[in-house]
Amino acid sequence: MNSKFQLGSRSLALLWVAFVLIVSALLLKLWLGSTHLPIETNILKLLPKNQQDKVAEQAFKAVSTSMSDRVIFVLSSQDKEKLLQAARTFEKGLLETQQFTNVIGEISPDKQQAWASYYFNHRFQQLTQTQRDRLNQDPQAQIQHVLQVLYNPFSGVTSQELQSDPFLLFRDYLSQVKQQTSAFTLDSGYLFAKKEGQQYLLITAILDSSPYSFPTQLVVSKIEQLEQSIATQFNTKTAHTGALFYASYGTQNAKHEITTIGAFSLLGIIVLLLIVFRSLSPIGLALLSISVGLLVALSVTILVFGKVHLFSLVFGASLIGVSIDYAFHYLTESLSLGHHWDSREGLKHIFVAITLGLATSLIGYITMLIAPFPGLQQLALFSSIGLIAAYTTVVAWYPVLAKQPSHNVANVPAKKLLSAWLSAWQYSSVKIGLPIICLVSSGYLLTQLEYNDDIRQLQAMPEALKKQETLITEVSGMQASQQMLVVTANSEQSLLERLEQLDSKLNQWRHTNIVESYQNLSNYLSSIERQQKDFALIKNLYQTQGPTLASDLQLLTTPILNASFVPVSLTGYLNNPVSEPIRFLYLGQIEGKSAAIIMLNQLNKPDVVKSFAQTQPDISYLDKAEEISSLFRDYRIKIMELLFSAAAIIFSVLVKRYGFNHGWRIILPSVIACICGLAAAVAAGSTLNLFNLLGLVLILGIGIDYTLFFAEKSHSLSTLLAITLSAITTILSFGLLALSQTHAIHSFGITVLSGIFVAWLLSPIAIITKEKPQ
Repeated sequence: MNSKFQLGSRSLALLWVAFVLIVSALLLKLWLGSTHLPIETNILKLLPKNQQDKVAEQAFKAVSTSMSDRVIFVLSSQDKEKLLQAARTFEKGLLETQQFTNVIGEISPDKQQAWASYYFNHRFQQLTQTQRDRLNQDPQAQIQHVLQVLYNPFSGVTSQELQSDPFLLFRDYLSQVKQQTSAFTLDSGYLFAKKEGQQYLLITAILDSSPYSFPTQLVVSKIEQLEQSIATQFNTKTAHTGALFYASYGTQNAKHEITTIGAFSLLGIIVLLLIVFRSLSPIGLALLSISVGLLVALSVTILVFGKVHLFSLVFGASLIGVSIDYAFHYLTESLSLGHHWDSREGLKHIFVAITLGLATSLIGYITMLIAPFPGLQQLALFSSIGLIAAYTTVVAWYPVLAKQPSHNVANVPAKKLLSAWLSAWQYSSVKIGLPIICLVSSGYLLTQLEYNDDIRQLQAMPEALKKQETLITEVSGMQASQQMLVVTANSEQSLLERLEQLDSKLNQWRHTNIVESYQNLSNYLSSIERQQKDFALIKNLYQTQGPTLASDLQLLTTPILNASFVPVSLTGYLNNPVSEPIRFLYLGQIEGKSAAIIMLNQLNKPDVVKSFAQTQPDISYLDKAEEISSLFRDYRIKIMELLFSAAAIIFSVLVKRYGFNHGWRIILPSVIACICGLAAAVAAGSTLNLFNLLGLVLILGIGIDYTLFFAEKSHSLSTLLAITLSAITTILSFGLLALSQTHAIHSFGITVLSGIFVAWLLSPIAIITKEKPQ
């Protein structure tokens, strides 16, 4: 190193000051230069891109966008009039929030007429499959169907309807379209449903911006106030669902966890420093290294990724307990030397140990950078940069800021207890017996180890929101599904024809309970070829059965089909407002082909559908949750391999510096700690996943920090004190993660909490001394 920038020099301190100021200015610019806070809350942004093809990725994006922007409300009451009044008030209140581009509640007569007119104008070329089969096999049966409907006193057929649609084909077709969209029917301008004597009314709203942005999520509190208001005023209940509410809950939950973890970690550090050092100066130094670490980590992460995810901040808050390690070693060294303290010499005394500790921690984080998960990469970058910045702060600034000597080591609390613990490790019974006890107790628990790679563990699912979503699904028949078939063809018409071919297979699956229901674009619009065939069938019906119908119904004139065939293209249909509810089914042109999706609701036997899709070159099965869960499983295995590789690399570095006999004693406590961490998660009733293994990466890196200091400084009271303080703060940080309502974070917290404790417990194994006989 240039003598000008040697350890403890003012030049090095000023250089780091300049860097921190630049980073601070950059963060300020990034923060102020953005219209919204550069914090990402969308859980999907943590996930890797689709591993199959661009068509499948586009399909998922289209469906997720359509679903995430939509907010669904169902108002319920036994009094229909009060329900209507509540709906009008609620609809008006939603519009006044100015967060929705469209609120679909009361449907105006003009809009109803426009929808009816569109289908009515094309009524002679659209048939249901039941009508199609009937007209093909027995056209005369349609007359019997008309008579049955007319004799039904509740059918409501008017003379005008009979004149415009004498065979009542349009009525049945329109009924099918409505049923496929939802279980609601139009009444008094609103969509109503009835269930167990209760009236339900549907209101849908479309957000004007992403539900994952902070400003948008502020509308949730206004919605809740509005719901409370109409409940009081009209005795009406409201259920709601949508990505907005889950995203808002996740954001608030993450904010709470960040605040809790950060606040308690800092409080714990301050209390520990006050007890041990009885001075405010060490507190200021410790908080300085923590603050710089988090500041630099936040700046670099936003610069690289554009935004920092809340998930990274939750884990980043726990970084406080790790980044303080370097400060503790420096400050306890000062405490132990008392009036003989020299700030530069003190840094040189611990420099090798803290540098090796940083290196071993970074080896662990680099393991996470290799995995193609944006969330893990961001977490690894955030943590790595934070640790490097905290380490550099200690190396560059502490020798300048901590020139004054500390109190004598004799004043250290629990000095006798710490000394007794160090003395105990001179006995072979402790060195051999304690590790064996840890391994044996963990071994039994690991026999019950189970893995669960479900992606949904990443998101907390509050019971209240799940209940409301279930109610809306039961009442409406609408269900948000991420299981779908992606179908491609060379043109729009060939795509519609292919979708029509698949209808028979889909109906077969529905009848055999493989799938509860499905949404297929061909149910709403037929191909031109089928439109021509349907037109021919209807024309033949009028020609052959018109006279008979006129005779049976005693009509004054015989029904005649005067209309000409006017084909409806897919583009024309999608440009019309009537297609709005199902536009997301068409993906447009992808990779030079027309693509559409078939939504599968309540898929009971996915293997059957998956096997079928694998035999079709133009069809692929897509289930994003299953795909990511599968990736979690694959990368869980890869992380295990990388973890072994990292341990091997670290061990080789240790052997090179300390020799084989000492090297394995340095790494052994961390290995046992990893085993105990997994066992503790099993004992707590958690299923294991990728995040538990990420916890092992931390345990390995931090645990070796502890043993490295004993290897460098041997039988040192200041080393044990620093390690103990470090372990307490780390346990406090990650212990709080164990309280998280998100299973993955909770499980991660338990693993690291117990693993770090065992790493601290066994770290004196690295001390080389003459063993006292039993």
